Amino acid sequence: MFLPACSGGGTTAPNPGETPTPTQSLASPTASGNGVIASTFFGSHDHDPVATWPDGPVGSLRAWDAGVTWREIETAPGTFDFARLDAMVDTAEQHDSDVLLVLGQTPAFHALNPTAESFYGEGASSPPKMSAWKNYVRTVAKRYAGRPVVLQVWNEANVPGFWSGTQQQMADLTKAAHDVLDGISPRPTLVSPALVTRLTGQRAWLDKFYATTVDGTPVADFVDVLSFQLYPDPQGTPETSMELLAAVRTVLARYDVQKPIWNTEINYGLTGTEVDPAPTDEQQSNVVRTYVLNAANRVERVYWYGWDQQSIVDTLLTEPDLVTLTPAGRAFKIVHRWLLGSTVGGCQQDAKGTWSCTVDSPDGPRTVYWNAETTVTVPAPEGATETQTVGDRAQPVTPGGTIEVGLLPVLVS
Repeated sequence: MFLPACSGGGTTAPNPGETPTPTQSLASPTASGNGVIASTFFGSHDHDPVATWPDGPVGSLRAWDAGVTWREIETAPGTFDFARLDAMVDTAEQHDSDVLLVLGQTPAFHALNPTAESFYGEGASSPPKMSAWKNYVRTVAKRYAGRPVVLQVWNEANVPGFWSGTQQQMADLTKAAHDVLDGISPRPTLVSPALVTRLTGQRAWLDKFYATTVDGTPVADFVDVLSFQLYPDPQGTPETSMELLAAVRTVLARYDVQKPIWNTEINYGLTGTEVDPAPTDEQQSNVVRTYVLNAANRVERVYWYGWDQQSIVDTLLTEPDLVTLTPAGRAFKIVHRWLLGSTVGGCQQDAKGTWSCTVDSPDGPRTVYWNAETTVTVPAPEGATETQTVGDRAQPVTPGGTIEVGLLPVLVS
């Protein structure tokens, strides 16, 4: 299950000075990728996607808290049970999705410290015996070679309870996984350990990890993609989440790391305990702003936590039956329709707090507006013909008129 530290900060909120300074422009022109939004940009988690696949355009499923950790697959030394993961991959393929499989946690019989305290049972956070790790990675990679399965080294390695080893030990695991995959054809994509970013100490761990080398080679050279969990503090917003991304990029620049970035867990309001859902309009706005801002910042995938998640987050995509879409779940479909196949240019905030993000769509230029603080009017862009506010039908634009902008994002075409 999801545990408090998985929210990117444990149960302790950051001190006021721990969040990076806000900026008025959220875009990263030096980030990797061409910026065109593919279906895999719209990722999500689901605890049981075989029983009920998300009722939405999920292009990538992150298999975490879904019953397919290492210790759930390798049930005895050298004995592997792939039934659940096979079904998950089959189901994903049927829905034109890939699967991002997180490779931890350590079975107790392979743990260097079998009594290590862990969220997933004794020894799960322990560094594994290297021979066992290589055999596990090789077994998984060979089984799914050529299928839409992406492999990730570990989950939240900078959170005690998920990983009790050092940065160097995690770097050694990363290189070992890289070396194993070099012998697999076709070679699967390898994603770095997911690292949380909310707290100063977590970002310090991240800094030390990306300073690490193995046999003289920087650890980032062994992965194809970098993974960060960009949960802001419990009162945070999609905009403050992007400030964490900016802080991460400052660290990466220090070590000249230039790789694609995936935001592998995101939601809002996490405190480590149950929280009340945010107001409906805020939930819808959170979903749309998250995907628009990540696209503007050249994040190549965003994984919502989670499609069926309840109670510990404030933005819920499904009702308690875990199937029926909430307005926020419908907003996921809307932002997919707004962005797929497009490029988001930059996002700017004006003196009144109104954000505007330019979108280069196959159907022509678009702009997404919102103001999380108040309701304002903005001049209709020249040539605008239509507006759509999240949750409402499209409306024609009066030439030379104005557009009302508030918390719910508005697409102007």
